[in-house]
Amino acid sequence: MEGEKREHWMRLCVEAADGQDSKRLLELISEIDRLLHEKEVRLRNVRREASRYVIEAAEKKAS
Repeated sequence: MEGEKREHWMRLCVEAADGQDSKRLLELISEIDRLLHEKEVRLRNVRREASRYVIEAAEKKAS
């Protein structure tokens, strides 16, 4: 699913680069922005979980 979203936003970028219709360009840009925002949120959550895991592992090792 994540790979599909990545491909989707990339395809939208290609379409936007070739586009001439200003209304369609705005729609594409809005959709690209939404998809990239979702990706950013997912990555933040992954980093937060990874940090939590590292901290817990370090605390267990120290005790």
